[in-house]
Amino acid sequence: PVGAIGLTGASRIAQRAIIEPARQLAGVAVRGVAARDKERALSFAAEHQIPASFGSYTELLASPDIDLVYIATPPFN
Repeated sequence: PVGAIGLTGASRIAQRAIIEPARQLAGVAVRGVAARDKERALSFAAEHQIPASFGSYTELLASPDIDLVYIATPPFN
């Protein structure tokens, strides 16, 4: 199993694409979310029962508690 998932971006698509499906799988959980705005990450984490929130994507990527990262941010042009 994948283990601990981190999300870059506190987006609506993350709920349907990752959070809800992860809850259906044994051994898989969304353990962190990062946003450019720390308050947005905190709010999203509280709303979706995610234990960790980060004020930057770099912090999430550096976390030893995250095994896989779902990039839920829009593409940059």
